[in-house]
Amino acid sequence: MNMKVSDNLLIKMKILKESGFELKPEFIIMDFGCGAGQVVHELRNLGYKAFGCDIKIDTQSIHDKNIIRLINFSPYKLPFEDNIFDLILNDQVFEHVQNYPEVISEINRVLKPDGCCLHIFPSRYRLIESHVYVPLSSIIKSYPWLLFWAKVGIRNEFQADLSAKETATRNHDYLRGHTNYLSKKQITKQFNGHFNDIVYCENLFLKHLKGGRYIYALSKIFPFIPSLYSTFKTRILLTKHSAERK
Repeated sequence: MNMKVSDNLLIKMKILKESGFELKPEFIIMDFGCGAGQVVHELRNLGYKAFGCDIKIDTQSIHDKNIIRLINFSPYKLPFEDNIFDLILNDQVFEHVQNYPEVISEINRVLKPDGCCLHIFPSRYRLIESHVYVPLSSIIKSYPWLLFWAKVGIRNEFQADLSAKETATRNHDYLRGHTNYLSKKQITKQFNGHFNDIVYCENLFLKHLKGGRYIYALSKIFPFIPSLYSTFKTRILLTKHSAERK
């Protein structure tokens, strides 16, 4: 591979390859929750026919070319035809999803029957919530808890000039309205109705993650380490072989 590939995308490609799903030149790929479209750009530069979609468009240039498309909310519908994608990626998107059944059903609809999805979730039990930086706030979303940490001085990069009460109020509204951290059991249950092959592969993620390789090496001695990583940091889920569509 001659073209420079970001570590983020390279890790995903290695996980897929070691899981028996190596990318082919003719693949059509979608980045679900693509943001500004960095992954879409990279994939297209590598020669893949890649698209993205999100609830808002951060990059007008490729939106105008219909490469990045807006998700329709009512009714919820991804802006693509049935059975079109060989691979669907999403990275730290599902913690914002409030309507799991609809979203997974739509992902299944646009995925080819022999397609594959790679999902990366921040864990529900992550010690520091990655948006508001408040400890354990993916579980404890109460206003008093958030106010305590705001008074201690915890802020994200957009809250430096806010009072403790303003910060706590914004964090409370954001966590209640825009996050939805599910347990591993809940995630598995949601995907079970649409995919026959559901595999958690944190061990492969650690194997290829910079800094994670030492943890991966330790997991050869202590095999519970990937499970701990999954529980308290990040879950990596591979779903393959769409269940029969009804």
